[in-house]
Amino acid sequence: MRCMKTTEHGWKVLDEKAGVLSFTYTFSGGATANAFTARLASGGLLVLSAPPKVSQAQVDDLAAYGPVEAIVANNGLHHLGIARWRELFPGARCFAAAAAKARIEKKSRDAGELETLDALTPLLGDAVTFVEAPAARHGESWAHVRLEDGYAWYASDLLANLEQLPPSFVVSRLFKWTKSAPGYRPFNLAHKLMLKDRKVALKAMLDDVRAHPPRVMVPGHGAVLASDSLAADTERLLEAAIG
Repeated sequence: MRCMKTTEHGWKVLDEKAGVLSFTYTFSGGATANAFTARLASGGLLVLSAPPKVSQAQVDDLAAYGPVEAIVANNGLHHLGIARWRELFPGARCFAAAAAKARIEKKSRDAGELETLDALTPLLGDAVTFVEAPAARHGESWAHVRLEDGYAWYASDLLANLEQLPPSFVVSRLFKWTKSAPGYRPFNLAHKLMLKDRKVALKAMLDDVRAHPPRVMVPGHGAVLASDSLAADTERLLEAAIG
């Protein structure tokens, strides 16, 4: 099991050298999501799925790992924090996959204009990779970062690791019916909303997991995972989901 420390104001430090941290934040109705950071080629930080309600102290915790230079929405729904982070870091550039960019600019008055992932790629260097999921409606994308002992992944809304069902009776029934929780599994409820062809998207992720085996997994929603068996566990659950 990987040893993880936590900053004073709640960021989990998953790999200090690579600038990989995660942060769990709340949004509408008390639901939670995860932010993720990684170090760019310049030494600055990329922030993925930026928290919409973040204190100055929480932001200051990141200063030790580099200045924030890129803010990325991993899909067309994880955009609530972009406006806040633009205010905090006016020099940072903001990005999203093309389909996510179109949806965010249509739905949000505050997010502002976004650049596509093609414009982000030159900033990443050799260690950080973004993959836009095929057959996605809203620009679903995942990321992984090369570590000394494998890869740290941000799975976006393709995988979840919710420890319990949501408190709402209706929502909990939807999660249970779609087998989206509890535990580490494909986020099947989100797939119904976000993917045109679920098997195509999950097969692409499976191929990428085999090529870049995760030692750390940060799902879009739920607890961070870190273990020696994580890559094999992830392969098995994706294989089962594809059928």
